[in-house]
Amino acid sequence: MQVSSFGSRLYAKQVPDLYVEAQTDVIWTELSNKNQLPDTDVQNCREIIKLLLSFNYHKNHIVRELSENTDLLKFPVNRWKETISKLQSYGFRGPHFLPLLAGCHMLLHGTVWNNLQEVLIFLRSLHIPFRKSHQVIAINPALLMSDDMKPIMQKYSNLLKVFTKNEAQTVIVKNPVLLTDPVTETNEIINYVYNEMGIRSQEISRSQVFMHSRAHVITRHRLAERAGMYKMPDRHEIEAKEKSLETIVGTANPSLSDLVDTTNHDFVHSFCSMTVAEYQAFAAMMKEELHEETEDDDADSDLSDSDSE
Repeated sequence: MQVSSFGSRLYAKQVPDLYVEAQTDVIWTELSNKNQLPDTDVQNCREIIKLLLSFNYHKNHIVRELSENTDLLKFPVNRWKETISKLQSYGFRGPHFLPLLAGCHMLLHGTVWNNLQEVLIFLRSLHIPFRKSHQVIAINPALLMSDDMKPIMQKYSNLLKVFTKNEAQTVIVKNPVLLTDPVTETNEIINYVYNEMGIRSQEISRSQVFMHSRAHVITRHRLAERAGMYKMPDRHEIEAKEKSLETIVGTANPSLSDLVDTTNHDFVHSFCSMTVAEYQAFAAMMKEELHEETEDDDADSDLSDSDSE
């Protein structure tokens, strides 16, 4: 793969020095107060913070990522600059750098560049646009963790059992975790949405349902169903919707995306007369209910196994 050269200019735009110094002080103080920092060079840490500020990351974003990934502060700022420069040469941009480095420290070690190239080649083979390929990797840096592409290809092949190639391209861009999540977890969500909600591949591909847990999907669906806001469509409605994603006369079901991709506040405001706190209580109840269902299934499986012996 031919890597284009974008030069090594690191700063997205000039930021006033006084502002940078003041923000650096605030961020370093917040990080220090968390009492989780390793033994590091304070000046080097401050330079890393300044570098991130130069890409217009919000203070809270920097604090969150560095406090959760304190090992990042052990790398010299020059290594950060070299790594970011190389990422730029592959076409990555400012918003991608911190998620990538936080999600894959090996980039700073310099050991996964071949993996990055292989993943970009693979995504291009799926006809995913160049910029969206970068977005997929930035959202899911775990794609770079292994130099074996077979598991990723197998997960893609699993998607083709349900989605067309165009739908698979769309669903991967919206749900980059699909290329690293266990196939069993992916299929559990597909089976639930397909069999319990009557939703088919086109609508699934237009949502970010796979970025959520199965418990989240079930909780949102069951609450909407119990509130009378969602009804299992009949066979004719399903067939009609497969041909066109336009609203089908006679069904008032919200879209899958409206159900699962919204915030708790927007969900309860749109679909049920309850507060966020009440929704959270319902979600906790559903979590316990699903846990009990899983235990019952495991018990049934154990009995079945013992009967077959």
